Amino acid sequence: RMFLSYWRNIEYNLTRLALQILCALIVGFTFYKLNDGAVDLQNKVFAIFECSVLSILVINQVQPEFLRQRQYYGRETSTNQYGWRAFAFAIIFTEWPFSFFSNTLFFVAFYWTVGLNSIGDRIGYFYIAYIILGLFSLTLGQAIAAFSPNDIVAALLNPIFTAMITLFCGVTIPYLQMPKFWRSWMYWLSPYLYYVEGVITNDLHGSQVRCRQNEFFTFEPPANQTCSTYAGSWISRAAGYINNPESTSACEYCSYKVGDEFYHALSWSFDHRWRNMGILIGFVAFNVAFTVLMIKVFKVNKR
Repeated sequence: RMFLSYWRNIEYNLTRLALQILCALIVGFTFYKLNDGAVDLQNKVFAIFECSVLSILVINQVQPEFLRQRQYYGRETSTNQYGWRAFAFAIIFTEWPFSFFSNTLFFVAFYWTVGLNSIGDRIGYFYIAYIILGLFSLTLGQAIAAFSPNDIVAALLNPIFTAMITLFCGVTIPYLQMPKFWRSWMYWLSPYLYYVEGVITNDLHGSQVRCRQNEFFTFEPPANQTCSTYAGSWISRAAGYINNPESTSACEYCSYKVGDEFYHALSWSFDHRWRNMGILIGFVAFNVAFTVLMIKVFKVNKR
């Protein structure tokens, strides 16, 4: 019954699809066809970070419909047509197929437009991670709405949650630059950390960096020394590479040799990919459990 109600809600479904497609195209063409330069690494991080920020729009989108359906349930509960368990199961899981479909459209419109990693398992990881991120956003919106009396209060509460998990995910403020108080606990509580770290390391791991001409740092070696001789002991320990090692002047240094060197500065690791996905699924499960609990607590309208 709930699925049929959602299926017939054309306005809600079209808005959901339009949101995902338009956001994918706007972000995709903003970072259109990124290559393998040093600046492109940073742009890929921002493009992927935008995916998590845009999920905030999903939170705002699902709440009015959740509260409307809860109002209908409150009206009909006096007739004992169905209990709170049936309502909780229906309102939560009916959204999921629509979320899968709309997030898939986002993935198709976004991934190849930006020019992310083309290796098969990397594509698959990004797709699964974005689907789970969509479910997290959906369930977080419902969890907040579940203990809110109306959509106005829910809209006021949203920024409290979304601002904290966005600011402390490690992109806007890297982990080592965060105040110790925040990085000791809030950093680890941000679900966006686990999405962003997993997806960015998934994309950049093993990718070769080729600096453009305007991205090189130029320095002069001492007389009668080549660039590789002068920088030999240092470049063997540092990130990056010398573009013209045999030259005796205007040595060209690129800050990164492979994508791994870029995200290591953010204290991230490729080995955490699947761990991060599991933790993100854990956040989804918590949101579902909390929503069910709140539906049980507020299963009847207070008059």
